[in-house]
Amino acid sequence: MILGENILLALQSLRANPLRSFLTLVGIAVGIGAVLYVVVLGQITEKRIKQRLESLGSNVLLIRPGYSRMRGVRTGESVVNLKWSDAREIVSTSEVIAETVPTYTAPGVAQYKDQSWNTRITGTVPAYEAVNNDRPIEGHFFTQEETNQRARVCVLGATVHEKLFGNASPIGEPLTIKSKRYTVVGLLGAKGESWWNPDDQIFIPLTTAQERLFGVDHLSTILAQMRSSRDYDEALFDIETILRRNHRLQADQDNDFRVRRQDLYLATVQETTKEIANFVILIALVSLMVGGIGIANVMLVSVTERIREIGVRRAIGAKKIHVLLQFLIEAMVLGLLGGVLGLAAGLVFIRVMTGEALILPWNWIGYSFAICAGIGVAAGLYPALRAANRNVIEALRYE
Repeated sequence: MILGENILLALQSLRANPLRSFLTLVGIAVGIGAVLYVVVLGQITEKRIKQRLESLGSNVLLIRPGYSRMRGVRTGESVVNLKWSDAREIVSTSEVIAETVPTYTAPGVAQYKDQSWNTRITGTVPAYEAVNNDRPIEGHFFTQEETNQRARVCVLGATVHEKLFGNASPIGEPLTIKSKRYTVVGLLGAKGESWWNPDDQIFIPLTTAQERLFGVDHLSTILAQMRSSRDYDEALFDIETILRRNHRLQADQDNDFRVRRQDLYLATVQETTKEIANFVILIALVSLMVGGIGIANVMLVSVTERIREIGVRRAIGAKKIHVLLQFLIEAMVLGLLGGVLGLAAGLVFIRVMTGEALILPWNWIGYSFAICAGIGVAAGLYPALRAANRNVIEALRYE
């Protein structure tokens, strides 16, 4: 009964000073909204990374050229040492490597009618479709026959399709790359960004890329698909043995190539994203502390304005604990209302900014209400104690 009466008194007090109460609520709401936005954004990012992990598989190794060195110091440039023959020998020699996919990637400009777009041109082989789970949503991936014939055919990523064709189907349309005409035979579905945008590229046969477009004989990467993720150690040993022999490296020389598991690379990105999110949450919690200072300020002003009311309550029998609870509950209500406002605004903002379906992190929603209530109690404790310890006679004389 006393709790209900105190809540009603708190709401009446807030209505008596609407502007002051609203500004205090905004301070709390901004902090809660920021925390909620960062948490949900982190969950969305984690979901996208998991989807990308599932598409890559945990059994795919990424082999890249090593960095060149000048006078023993590593430079930022990669050496040119990976060949198609390396990829063939790895899959033919190793018992734990099921497939290898050589690729060569370079920047290029694609044109369609009066539209042009700077993108990446990736030469690869038909096995890329199966190893990377890149199934076209329209048309087909280029075939082995087209690869053997160095055919001028291409498969578009979702971003390139959007920039050049909009919503129109690109299948069968001519595309110009380096003044050469290519026919679009396939369109890949959107994957979303991870550490880079996999949708912003055009795939062509590796033979076409090396011999007809760029005039190179080396590779940018080799994807090596293991039979199982448990074969990692043996696969790594086989790759190092084969590549060191092919590159004629001495026993005292470091590897001139790098081998990475793509899932571990993405996991590192995920950990980095979490660290950034935690940092932003810390900043949001600081803004909540500022909101708590605002509550303390409002409650101190409220105590000063209601000294006579406090004296009357004490005179007709109210105990110190009753006055203390009245102002504590009032501060708590102020914090909780700010939390509700922040949660509502945060969810709307998330829906508008991300376009994702509504995500409700119930644990963080519970934390938010607990934080708001705690801030209200902490901020209102001193003003409430000051009100409860007022001398009754002096309070009744106060004008």
